[in-house]
Amino acid sequence: MPMIPSYSRMTTLLFWCLLAASLLAMVLFEFGPERRLDILSQAGLSVRAQDDRAHKGSSVATLSQGGDRPAIQCTLRSQYAYPFCELVLTLTDPEQGLDLSGFTGVRVRLDVEGQGVQAWRLYLRNYDPVYSTREDESSHKFNEVLFTARDFGREQDVPLNVFAPSSWWVQQYDIPLVQQGPDLHHVYAIEIASDDKMLPGEYRLRLERLEFYGRWCKPGDFYRYLLLGWLVYGVLLFLVQNLMFGDRLRKAREARLAAEALSASLFEQNRRTEEEARYDPLTGALNRLGGEKLLGELGEMPLSFIYIDIDHFKGVNDGHGHPVGDEVLKHMVSELLRHCDSLCRLVRWGGEEFVLVCLHYDEGRAAALAERLRGALEGYRHWPLGLGITASFGVAERRKDSLEQALKRADEALYQAKQNGRNRVEVAPD
Repeated sequence: MPMIPSYSRMTTLLFWCLLAASLLAMVLFEFGPERRLDILSQAGLSVRAQDDRAHKGSSVATLSQGGDRPAIQCTLRSQYAYPFCELVLTLTDPEQGLDLSGFTGVRVRLDVEGQGVQAWRLYLRNYDPVYSTREDESSHKFNEVLFTARDFGREQDVPLNVFAPSSWWVQQYDIPLVQQGPDLHHVYAIEIASDDKMLPGEYRLRLERLEFYGRWCKPGDFYRYLLLGWLVYGVLLFLVQNLMFGDRLRKAREARLAAEALSASLFEQNRRTEEEARYDPLTGALNRLGGEKLLGELGEMPLSFIYIDIDHFKGVNDGHGHPVGDEVLKHMVSELLRHCDSLCRLVRWGGEEFVLVCLHYDEGRAAALAERLRGALEGYRHWPLGLGITASFGVAERRKDSLEQALKRADEALYQAKQNGRNRVEVAPD
């Protein structure tokens, strides 16, 4: 029969499983695939060109035709104090926004053409009702970095922690000190604007790539949750160990009291029945006294007990009379002995209860024998009156405990077999 794993084996297995899971999670976190967000492939992305004409300037920005990447054609004119052209990518409504704070950086490629030295500012526009107003688009935070001549024409990996709010925006809206840091929790638009120091002329900007990348969660959160998992495991292990230790103490006290009571009872019974015969006259098996004398002669010999009890035997006696019950007992003993070898001794422990003492049997061998006996009784076809008789079995190997304790464990296993539906074999746990 399958053995229930001991508590120590279960805790060891759980430890190694948790350790393996932790190592796998760390490897995947540190070296696994990145989380990526390709802005140019986002559904619902709106692209437009913007210039300074709304501020009474004369610069003109138009979307370039052709190609699958957003681009603008920019004509800068100096009529406005700060002439500009912009490529605006709107992701969502301002109140909705995308949380980009969990990403590590953004991978950007800008291709430019024009008549002079160019510099373009990349803005991540963030909406927050603390400082933003719906009516004033400029009130939404400008998180920016500056691309200069050496940055164009190739991919650039820009860490998000280098973005900083525009100083003019901080001053214009009198932003408090605690709100002056970068904020990427509700980014609703991404803008690429010409620098205010670019000279008037014709320019062209093409956005070839715009992709955010990073881990699937922040390192601090990942390792904090990993540590919390081990902490929970440790607390649960401590609580379970304390509960089991208390339960073991209680069972040890109960076993000691039961052993003492059994010892006193056996001593008194032995004194009164010392002259009685060792064998049961009905079945031919050893009787209780004979079994006790046998146990007293075994010393430290290795053995296993098989505790046997006929299922629903009281119903046989009540329904068919005690003579039929006696015949059932004789048939059962005969069938049991037919399947046992010379190392087994059968004891009628009382009523319909029998104990099979198996010398030099380990637990596995005893359990296998018990299963064969159970099957033999179930398949026996010569019961009196054609009755169908079965029995339940409890198996316990004597380890470092006493014979009485081993027998008690076998009795407990038998009780478990009865509780689990009868006609079965149960093995006492370690």
